[in-house]
Amino acid sequence: MRKLYSFYVFLWRWFFKCKERLGDVVLAEYKYKKKFEHIFQSYSSGLIFINEKGEILEVNSKIEEIFQTKRNELCGMNALQLLESLDESFENKKAFIQTVLQDGNAELFSELQNSLGELKYIRIRVSKQKDTKLYLTEIHDESEKMTMKKRLDHSESLSTLGQLAASIAHEIRNPMTSLKGFTQLLYKTANEDGKRYLTVINDEIKRMEEILTEFLEVSKPTNNKFYYFEVKDLIEEVVNFMTPQAIMNNINQVITFRVDENRKILGDRNLLKQVFINAIKNAIEAMPKGGNISINVMEDIKHTDDKFICISIEDQGHGIEEKNLEKIFDPFFSTKNGGTGLGLPHIYKVIESHGGTIVVDSSVGKGTIFKLILPSKVEIKPILTI
Repeated sequence: MRKLYSFYVFLWRWFFKCKERLGDVVLAEYKYKKKFEHIFQSYSSGLIFINEKGEILEVNSKIEEIFQTKRNELCGMNALQLLESLDESFENKKAFIQTVLQDGNAELFSELQNSLGELKYIRIRVSKQKDTKLYLTEIHDESEKMTMKKRLDHSESLSTLGQLAASIAHEIRNPMTSLKGFTQLLYKTANEDGKRYLTVINDEIKRMEEILTEFLEVSKPTNNKFYYFEVKDLIEEVVNFMTPQAIMNNINQVITFRVDENRKILGDRNLLKQVFINAIKNAIEAMPKGGNISINVMEDIKHTDDKFICISIEDQGHGIEEKNLEKIFDPFFSTKNGGTGLGLPHIYKVIESHGGTIVVDSSVGKGTIFKLILPSKVEIKPILTI
C-alpha cells in the first residue's frame, strides 16, 4: 500500500513538472509572437500578407499611413482593389499580375493618390513565400525621394547632393550599426515567422548601407593628390577583383591593351579603381543571361597629341533607350529596379575632376559601351650606355 501511494505521489509530481515546463514553452512562444508582431507593425515600409486567393490577411501600420485606410477595412479586401487605385495603365497592371503568378515575384513603381488626395510615389515588391504559399508585398514610399529629385533637377544637383550627404550620412550610420547587431542577436532565438521578418529587415539594412556609401562617395571633395601610375596594372587588378562576380553571373571578361605598356594615367588611383569597378559592375548587372564584357585600353583617336587614353567597357546587355541616355548621369535617375541613381553621377564626377570625359554609345537589345577618356603620358625609360 505504501509503495502504491509513493507511485501516485511520483505521478502527480511528474504531471505538475511537465505542466510547468509546458507553460514556460507557451509563455516563450507568446513573447516571441508579441516581439515580432511589434517588429512587423513598426517596420519602416509597408507590409501586406496575401493568400493564394488574393485576399489580404494582414497589414502593418505603414500600409494604413500610405493608403490612409484603416487595417480593418483592408483585411479581407481583395488585393486587386488596391492595385486598381494605382495610376498605371491596364496593360502594366495585367503584366505585373502575370509576372507574379509565373515567377513568384515582381516589382512595380507607380503613383498613388490615397483617400486624402495625397500623391504618393511607391515601389511595390511582391514575393511568394514557398513555405507558407503566402504572398509578401512590400510597399516603399519613395515620395520624399521623388520630391528631392525634382528639386535637384532645378539646381546644381551634385553640389546640393554633396551637402545633403555630408550632413546626414554619418549621423545615420551609427544607429544602423546598432540595428544590424540587434537583428543578428534576435535571429539566433527567433522562430520561423520571426526569422522571415528579420531576413526582410536585414536585407533593407544592407540596402540602406549601400545607399549611404554611394551618398558619401558623391559627397567626397575632389581636391585629391594626383600622381602617375600604370594603367595596365590598375585594369588587371580591377578585372581580377570582379572575376568572382562575373563567374557567378556566367560572364567572361575580355581585356585588350592597344597602348604602349609604359602608358600611365595621371590621377587618384583609389578613386579611379572604384570608378572602373562600378562600371564593370553595371555591365554585369545589365547582362542577366550572361555573355562577354570587352575591356579595351587604347589611345584616344580624337586627340592627335597622344596625351589621352581611352578605357572602353562594352557589354552585351539590354542597352539604354535613347530618351534616357541624356539622363543617366543625373542624380537619382536609374533604369535598374531598386537603383539609387547615384553610381553613374559619381563616375561622372570623378572622371570630370581628372580632366577627362565620358562617351556612351548604346543600342537597345545589343548592349552599351562606356568610354572613359583620361589624361596620360608615356614614361620614357633611360637607355643604359657603357
